[in-house]
Amino acid sequence: MNKRRTHSPEFKARVAMEAISRRKTLQEIAADHSIHPIQVSQWKKQLLEGSSELFTRGKKTQSNEEGQAKEAELFQQIGKLQMQLEWLKKNLSCSDAHERRKLVDPNHGQLTINRQCQLLGLARSTHYYKPVAVRDSPLAIMARIDVIYLEDPSSGSPRIVHYLAREGIPISRDRVRNLMRCMGLRAIYQKPRTTIPGSPSERFPCLVDLDKVTSIDQVWATDITYIPMRKGFLYLVAIMDLFSRNVLSWKLSNSLDTQFCMNALEMALASSRGPEIFHSDQGCQFTSADYVAKLQAEDIKISWSGRKRCYDNILVKRLWRTLKYEEVYLRAYSDDWEAESSLARFLRRFGHVRHHSSLGGKTHHEVYSCIENRSSRPGLTMSGAKTVQ
Repeated sequence: MNKRRTHSPEFKARVAMEAISRRKTLQEIAADHSIHPIQVSQWKKQLLEGSSELFTRGKKTQSNEEGQAKEAELFQQIGKLQMQLEWLKKNLSCSDAHERRKLVDPNHGQLTINRQCQLLGLARSTHYYKPVAVRDSPLAIMARIDVIYLEDPSSGSPRIVHYLAREGIPISRDRVRNLMRCMGLRAIYQKPRTTIPGSPSERFPCLVDLDKVTSIDQVWATDITYIPMRKGFLYLVAIMDLFSRNVLSWKLSNSLDTQFCMNALEMALASSRGPEIFHSDQGCQFTSADYVAKLQAEDIKISWSGRKRCYDNILVKRLWRTLKYEEVYLRAYSDDWEAESSLARFLRRFGHVRHHSSLGGKTHHEVYSCIENRSSRPGLTMSGAKTVQ
């Protein structure tokens, strides 16, 4: 089995700088260096968080007594940890559960079976488990599922249930799902995930009622969507005024971090205008401590979508549909710069030029700025450029 790869700090820094430059998607960078995209995202985050330390000066605040206490505590653990680590390094050479079961030594004089299983990352019940042979009938069904999956790899458990029912094989969806999991089969479809729940220390209720939005700057809303590229994805965040539906700011990123959402918020607030209520879902970007602190510092009420409140952010979702069907799906962006300039062109026209019947024939920008129709057209702006000018 191949040994685990290790990377030098110089290599990690070079890859992180490529991700920060945004000339390529995470998937392209990962493919160039034969690494996983998650590693690229983690190294990028580490570089951004650690860069501030280069410009800070200070002295350690810990006293000598605290250092000596920690040193004594560490020395007390050296004997125990050194023995355990030596045993672990000697025996842990694979990650397969079947192989790790073989590494457990019931006759070890100092380590119990429970402790050995903990060091190996193995449940103790797995150590005592004795596999049961699969019967012939499930094997026949699994063989038929394999044939169906090879013919149609986009089939999931619901579709395969219907295929098997037509052939006279009554079977439940749960059983098909379990058999596919045992076979390592998953339906092939596009499944980026932009809303990852956070764990905030304080939660805020939903304050948005679209029927009661009667003026500009009453409610701003934000959301994240993905932009498909030839290789991988980019992520787009936008902030919209719900009354005029004007896009106040937007930002592109090749990773789902909090910083590009913070940049979009700062761009929207830079016009010296702010909302009474700021609405978002409960993704970890919008529930982060920095994001919440920024809104509270501006005396803005925070509103989060709760369960069964899918229509609270429907206007931003409607913007995503228009953007993708009229712009993104008609093109195949090759890099970040092409996507950025093309999206800037579309959003400028969508907000400043295109008239909307629901707004009395005015543009979003005209309604938000409370001005009459005019023929002048603002110049092209880039990534997150403020459309309120």
